[in-house]
Formats: sequence, structure tokens, C-alpha cells
Amino acid sequence: MHSSRIQLPDGEHTVVEWHGASEQAPQGVILFLPALGVNVSYYRALGAAWAARGYCVAAAEIRGMHQSSVRDVRRQDFGYREVLADVAHLRQQLSEQTSGRPLILAGHSLGGQFALLQACENPAEVAGVALLAGGSNYFRAMPGALSAWKRGFGLRLIQQLNRSLGYFPGDKLGFGGRQPGRLIRDWTQEALHGRYRLENSDADYEAALRRLELPVLLLSLSGDRFVPRSCADFLADKLTRATVTQRELQAADHGLRAFSHFTWAKSPQPVLDAFQHWSQRLFN
Repeated sequence: MHSSRIQLPDGEHTVVEWHGASEQAPQGVILFLPALGVNVSYYRALGAAWAARGYCVAAAEIRGMHQSSVRDVRRQDFGYREVLADVAHLRQQLSEQTSGRPLILAGHSLGGQFALLQACENPAEVAGVALLAGGSNYFRAMPGALSAWKRGFGLRLIQQLNRSLGYFPGDKLGFGGRQPGRLIRDWTQEALHGRYRLENSDADYEAALRRLELPVLLLSLSGDRFVPRSCADFLADKLTRATVTQRELQAADHGLRAFSHFTWAKSPQPVLDAFQHWSQRLFN
């Protein structure tokens, strides 16, 4: 693994951690985006395992996280629009290094949503999109009335706290990390209303999702309390023209009582088996 510091269009910087080399990646090249509040370094075992299977992985630190030059999220406010602009820049740079190999946008949880939205902006530059333990945040997509009520109640608390402070202190609450106000407003917009409507953006992502014709993998994990299969179903229903593959890995098949939304990345073999089956079937 090696890392490179990348300058972004607005003058800020982020870090990309590389696993494998693009010229030695017979299976393709992956731009990987972490979950909300998770540093890219958390995924090093995942990146190494991916590279061992013949992929080149460029795992990007999200704006505002540990290795990003944007650290004071109270003063350096940003939202989905800026994150997607960062991803577009990284994708463009990576495309120049793929040597004709398929470029797959992949992400964990919210990172998967960012990958999907970026693919909607530039579908001709992407071979496919993979959402790992990903789906919609919409509270009504949760299974059962009680789960939906709890999720909606928690979201409104987050919304009010974010509104009061001007940022979200997730680092003190044990969820989501310290995040800027606009990003959490974009996040709660989708989570409370089930629609992407980004601040400071006129883009119609709902229409773009309906138009998208790329292969998309939505991989769910049984026992995942944060993004259960029903949340992936809700997002998949928007992809009316895409070639969607949905699969839920069963924890019992791997000697587990339940998958964790986060720690699967430390022992990623079941997830990578499913990912590789999808990507080889489509691109080889």
C-alpha cells in the first residue's frame, strides 16, 4: 500500500491510498469511498484483499476526514455537492491511469451513495457501481413500523442538534464523526424525505437515477442494523433502467450470528467473493 496526496479543484487536498497497481490489475480498477465518519485507513485490510484478487484499488479519504486538508468543519462548511465534485476530480484522474481496464465506483454505506450519484453525473466514464452494505437512509424504508419510528425520531434529533450547533458533533456521540452542517442537512434531507435534493445544486438526481443504465451491485448484510436489505430495496427501485444485481449475504453461512455494518471490512472475504462474482460476470 502507498498513498498519494491529491490537490482538489478548490485548492484543498485529500489522500488516496493505493492497493495494487493499475498496470497489474487484470480484474479492473476501483475507486472506493468510505462510509460517513470513517477514515480511509480503516479499510486497509479490504484494500489489500481486493488487490490480492487482481484489482487496483484507489481508496479516497472523504473531505473533512483525518487525512483531508479540510479539518475545521465548523468554519469550512460543505455538503454533498462538494464531496461529489471531489469524487469527480478523483475519477477523472484515475480514468487516465486505467489503461482501458474497467473503472468501478464502489463505496461503503454513504460512500456507496456518493459512488452512485457520481456515476449518474458521468455514466460514460464508469463501467459499474457497487454499494457495499449500502442503500437509502430513508427512515420509512426500515423494516417494520417500530424500526421506522425509531429511525425517524433519531434523525430528527440529529437534524435539530445540527441546526442548533451549525455542525454535527458525531465524534462525541459515537456516530458519524464530526461533520459540517450542510453535509448533515443533505444527509437528513434524503433520510427524512427519501429524495436527493442537494443544497446549492440544481441537479435532479432523482431523474438521473431513473436514467442510469449502468450495472449496479447492491450488496446487503443480514443483521445489518444501519442499512438493512429493505433500504437497499428502496434505492434499487429508483434504478428503473440500470442492470441491478441485489444480494443479501447470510451471516449464518459464514459462522456469524449477524454481520456488523462496519467490521465486515476487517474480514471482507464474503463480501469480496460476491463482488468478484458480479464484476467477473459483467466485465470478463
